[in-house]
Amino acid sequence: MDAEALIKAALREAGYGPDTIGSALPRIMRILQAEDVRIEMGRALSRKEREHVRLQLELGFDVSEVVAGLKA
Repeated sequence: MDAEALIKAALREAGYGPDTIGSALPRIMRILQAEDVRIEMGRALSRKEREHVRLQLELGFDVSEVVAGLKA
């Protein structure tokens, strides 16, 4: 089971409805992706880097693309 399906199931089990899950899930997934970027970088990100990561993820960039951009 992938992370998104697992989170959906957990939210459903916690009693959240489809509207709440639908609005919260994208934000939760971006938070997890941002953590993936931090792990890939192997260090804490600066405030400016965190803002850059957030924006890139909201625009639909993949974690590997964001990491490559930060390393360049």
